Amino acid sequence: MSKTVSIIDLFAGPGGLGEGFSSKLDDGSHPFRIGVSVEMDPFARKTLSLRAFYRHFKHEGLPVPEEYYQYLSNKISREELEDIYPVEWKIAYEEALCAELGNSEKNHQPKIDNKIAAAVKSKKDWLLIGGPPCQAYSLIGRSCKVGILRRDHDGVSSQTAQEQFEGDAKHTLYQQYLRIIAMHGPAVFVMENVKGILSSKLNGEKIFPQILNDLRDPSEAARQYKWGNAKKDKYHIVSFVTGKEPAEGKGREYLIRAEHYGVPQARHRVILLGIREDIFEKINGDVSPLIKVKETSLKEVINNLPKLRSGFSKSEDSSEHWKTHFEGMAGAAWLDLVDLSVYKELKKAIHNLSSTIRDRKYLGIKNYSTEIFNRWYSDENLKGLPNHETRSHMDSDLARYLFVSAYGKAKGHAPRLKDFPKELLPAHKNIDQKDPNQKFADRFKVQVWDRPSSTITCHISKDGHYFIHPDPAQCRSLTVREAARIQTFPDNYFFEGGRTQQYHQVGNAVPPYLAKQLAEVVWDIFKRI
Repeated sequence: MSKTVSIIDLFAGPGGLGEGFSSKLDDGSHPFRIGVSVEMDPFARKTLSLRAFYRHFKHEGLPVPEEYYQYLSNKISREELEDIYPVEWKIAYEEALCAELGNSEKNHQPKIDNKIAAAVKSKKDWLLIGGPPCQAYSLIGRSCKVGILRRDHDGVSSQTAQEQFEGDAKHTLYQQYLRIIAMHGPAVFVMENVKGILSSKLNGEKIFPQILNDLRDPSEAARQYKWGNAKKDKYHIVSFVTGKEPAEGKGREYLIRAEHYGVPQARHRVILLGIREDIFEKINGDVSPLIKVKETSLKEVINNLPKLRSGFSKSEDSSEHWKTHFEGMAGAAWLDLVDLSVYKELKKAIHNLSSTIRDRKYLGIKNYSTEIFNRWYSDENLKGLPNHETRSHMDSDLARYLFVSAYGKAKGHAPRLKDFPKELLPAHKNIDQKDPNQKFADRFKVQVWDRPSSTITCHISKDGHYFIHPDPAQCRSLTVREAARIQTFPDNYFFEGGRTQQYHQVGNAVPPYLAKQLAEVVWDIFKRI
């Protein structure tokens, strides 16, 4: 076998899975090399190509150029960086492909197939990774087509359900992942999805068993879809958690709880390990499971970052106005209505904020690392922290953020709306002030220092209310860099696009530190063949 294994990364997003696999070291070298990463979002693709540029130097044993860090510090433009290193950028853009899987109008399929063929270079043993979007469940539409028409509890025929599924392009994306397996036959594949895939139903039937059946015998799916001359390979679908093939009905054994593996976040995802039948036989079905470790708290990964103030969205945005605004809040009537322990935290935060808080953005000279993941996060050449800039909030929300973070620090959990002083309740038509069990009872949610964070999702790009910083003195939602730390992206991993696009990329990613542990399991398989 070759000393390196080629990776094809589909639905790559900003590259969380690929980062984890490509960072894996064995005897000082990187055994996994990304051949092609496919992503339709232009901002995520821009992030991918920048990381491919960086990774080129690391994999070739060369120092990462100083100009890369100058770009991260906003001292030179991307165009200038590309002009200085045209050869390396050509390689990076060849690796990071901006293409859309499953769009019949754009018809990127031939280009993607050709790229895959060129990247794996006729090798039989290569790795496919990726996570088709969670809506992609059209295989049930296919099973309806070849089966007997049934009616669901609303009286909608299977034919109608099939037409509804096939009318939504998002539902065909799982087919695209399956098609690549069927037509190209990787030795191993890793497929990630949301945990809801385990319980999702169509026409009263769970879809996950059908997904497993398709993945075990992709050639049969190819026959039904008329994909052409598919390979005849079959696969064993193994759990990373147990190292075994779960028995029928034990789908939850595929569920990985990221906080059990050192990720400072309660992120639960279904991740499947597919092993081609001939490979499975060579290793006698022996797969090493992931190894659980002690949980990592939020405090261990973001507490040492520069403290930044929040911004104002509808009033003067300056450090002096920010300080005056909160000093004036010291006499607010609602402070006297809160629990004593919360009151103490509020007063402490208001007293300390002027001496501890920097402005909204920080690109200083100190390299902020963390003891727990020092070698994982830090880079001695990095001058400051990219993507670490706060967003603006309304004045009324700033008071709520102050209260919520002080409450979390005092009580160890976020308050419900019933715990709010009346003056701080949102004036929103969906807020029923008399109902403590209402749908929006946790509209504002602070993260807590001593536990893993709640799941970072792409929703953070639209709303910071669920991702309030645990330090009351900062009084804001998490920055992109803090979210990236929670997702375990290294500090030198730069996210392109505007702040909304950056948040979206981080929220959609697989934590690289978890992916690196998946890579350990997969590399053990490749080494033994």
